[in-house]
Amino acid sequence: MAIATHPAGTMIRAAEAADHAAIVDMLAKLADHVRPGFVPRVTAEDVARYGPAGRGLFKALVAGREGRAVGLCLYTYAFSGWRGRPGLFIQDLYVAPSERGSGLGRALLTAALRHEAPNDCAFLRLDVDMTNTSAIGFYARLGFTVDAHDHAMRIDGPPLEALRAGD
Repeated sequence: MAIATHPAGTMIRAAEAADHAAIVDMLAKLADHVRPGFVPRVTAEDVARYGPAGRGLFKALVAGREGRAVGLCLYTYAFSGWRGRPGLFIQDLYVAPSERGSGLGRALLTAALRHEAPNDCAFLRLDVDMTNTSAIGFYARLGFTVDAHDHAMRIDGPPLEALRAGD
């Protein structure tokens, strides 16, 4: 079922099991766009296991036209103790090169906010690769600002396992 429509016949809808391979493909294209040659480890099985039809750890909207996927908004929830409200963390936003500049990226973000309206989301948050100047410009035009007070930090691999073990 369509959540939103976009000009040129593009339909935005919640991802379904039949979309798992297309989601993996779009994530690979996004990764290659940002870091040429980088191949993400995500598989269709990962999307099935952790996504909306599995553990529900993320949600995804897919934009499709003429039977092919041309856009993706993959997101999770975030809760801000400072705001006392939930928001959405946009993990990945992908628009096919043929669709860039059409407003589809904005439409995907709008659709996510509208789809999650019952959850009273008060903000969107996302990370952008510092070298992805086109994405930075896109988000700035929408009104996103750089949060000068926070640094994105991550732990994985052996340090994560040491922390998990209590070492």
